[in-house]
Amino acid sequence: MSGLLAAAILVTAAIATPALAAGEKTDNNAASVAALPAIGADIKRTSVSGLSSGAFMTSQLYVAYSDIMVGAGIIAGGPYLCAKSWSLSPLVINATTSCMNPLTPAVGPNTPLLVKLSQALQETGDIAPLDNLKDDHLYIFSGQKDKTVTTTVVDQTEKYFEAIGVPASAIQYDTSVAAGHAIITNSSQDSDCPVTAAPYINDCNFEQSTRILDQIYPNMKAPATLLSSAVLAFDQSAFLDSKTTSMSDTAYAYIPATCQAGKQCAVHVVFHGCKQGAAVIGDKYYADTGYNYMAEANDLIMLYPQVQPSNGAPLNPEGCWDFWGYSSPTDAQPDFYSRKAPQISAVYRMIERLSQPRAL
Repeated sequence: MSGLLAAAILVTAAIATPALAAGEKTDNNAASVAALPAIGADIKRTSVSGLSSGAFMTSQLYVAYSDIMVGAGIIAGGPYLCAKSWSLSPLVINATTSCMNPLTPAVGPNTPLLVKLSQALQETGDIAPLDNLKDDHLYIFSGQKDKTVTTTVVDQTEKYFEAIGVPASAIQYDTSVAAGHAIITNSSQDSDCPVTAAPYINDCNFEQSTRILDQIYPNMKAPATLLSSAVLAFDQSAFLDSKTTSMSDTAYAYIPATCQAGKQCAVHVVFHGCKQGAAVIGDKYYADTGYNYMAEANDLIMLYPQVQPSNGAPLNPEGCWDFWGYSSPTDAQPDFYSRKAPQISAVYRMIERLSQPRAL
């Protein structure tokens, strides 16, 4: 999640290796974890947020399935379809230049083209109708010290959503914080605000998860101080149709006791960034970024899908979410952005499972 991210992504354009390289760290404990339960969640009040590659993934899931969404939080991420900005450049080059730290705004995200491509995708049914977004609420953030995904790029995320119909009044775009490339917390145990360093969780004296959820859902209560449930480790492999997603066998969810007891709760999906999956940093993202305490106070279900590093096929050595096509390594025109994309469809099936009627 730095200059190394760009280098790692570029490698995917040039190298093909066996499915698992020797010594690769894998997550193979699916047999020891629970199934994600059917709990009668309110699928029409789903929302999503994420950092960096997780922010790009946030836009992808959000736009593809806008028919179930009420809002999104995008921390250091570019607009939907960003890797398609310039047709004469390979997707991977666009992803590592135009979509991260372009030399000038003129070679950054090509937002007018991305809007046209999005409109075409809704006509073919590859994404839900864009009109669904017009009554949603968005939170967008770019740190002043972020040199990984710069404000030049994130500016275009705001412009993209306004161009497809989200009212400017429904978008909270914060560029006021001297933060590095990270999700923000109010914990002195985390990294100093301006730095960009693993695990990319920085103390800037506020809880970003609280601000995101406050923006998406009206009348939020303050975060709880205690949790009523344990975080659930569940079998994510049950939702994977492809062997090239780079998604872990195990993912995580926080389901408050009220939601388990019968209350119909909304689902908020949280995407970690590169090098932030549980296979790399343990529980720091899904347990220590404040989301679960907001979930507890406000009857929300937190869903934490997981990607892990892969040194094989697909080649994803930094454990990033796919915003340039690595999850379809044999396709000349990889689908990483539609309702049928390998990662997007897997996460949707998790949301769908949570929304199914609970067992009697």
